[in-house]
Amino acid sequence: MKDTGAERRNYARQRTHLPAEIQSGLVLVHGTVEHLAFGSLFVQASRTLLPNTLLKIKLDLPGQVSPFCGSGRVVWVQKNQGMGIQFIDLPVAKCLKLEQFLVS
Repeated sequence: MKDTGAERRNYARQRTHLPAEIQSGLVLVHGTVEHLAFGSLFVQASRTLLPNTLLKIKLDLPGQVSPFCGSGRVVWVQKNQGMGIQFIDLPVAKCLKLEQFLVS
């Protein structure tokens, strides 16, 4: 039986196509958020970062005036394809923005 990862997920995913900027130190990666959940996301990008890399992420959520910015950690990588990122310490206001988008 193939492991799909579904049993490890804490929140349902929503398929999206949102442009994203990911920054770790001086490294800036542009990509597209393909899957978004309350606690994590998958970014399709030709350049990836190493697992456990701490980063800042910025994306424009439809219906929001200002960009969504948060901190995260790379959990897994598909080299030259994308990476799974877990959000870290999102403030309540950011969680509410994310929740509004996911339930709409």
